[in-house]
Amino acid sequence: MTHKPQRPQPVPTAETRPFWEGAAEGALVLRRCQGCGRLAPPLAPRCPDCLCDTLLAERLSGRVMLKGRTRLHLQPLPGRTGPLTLVECAVFEDPRIVLIALDEQGVTDGALPDAILHLGFSPAEGDAHFAVVLPPEDRA
Repeated sequence: MTHKPQRPQPVPTAETRPFWEGAAEGALVLRRCQGCGRLAPPLAPRCPDCLCDTLLAERLSGRVMLKGRTRLHLQPLPGRTGPLTLVECAVFEDPRIVLIALDEQGVTDGALPDAILHLGFSPAEGDAHFAVVLPPEDRA
């Protein structure tokens, strides 16, 4: 029996737990500052603007804007062969927050910068769900 290498798994922290819990439900969840209203990136322990530490989880639309993409032709991840497309996406509700997602179905092939895309999450790999760009027919 051959052992399939497993992708490294994220370890949720107090800051990232809402993001990963949302991902498990297929939703993009970030935390919003209760002091000034700004969204905080997943790793931020405080609001990046006012430094308030009261951040509450909020489910977002999942809409993102394409900022860049790259195609990896080497074995990019354990258990996966290339090519694999990685996409840099700005969150629609706050474009200062940029996330990286997989484009496993070629959704961004031919897409122009700032094209509106939808982010979803892959089926669980180990304990985690990873961000993926959804094709139009898979959008909820």
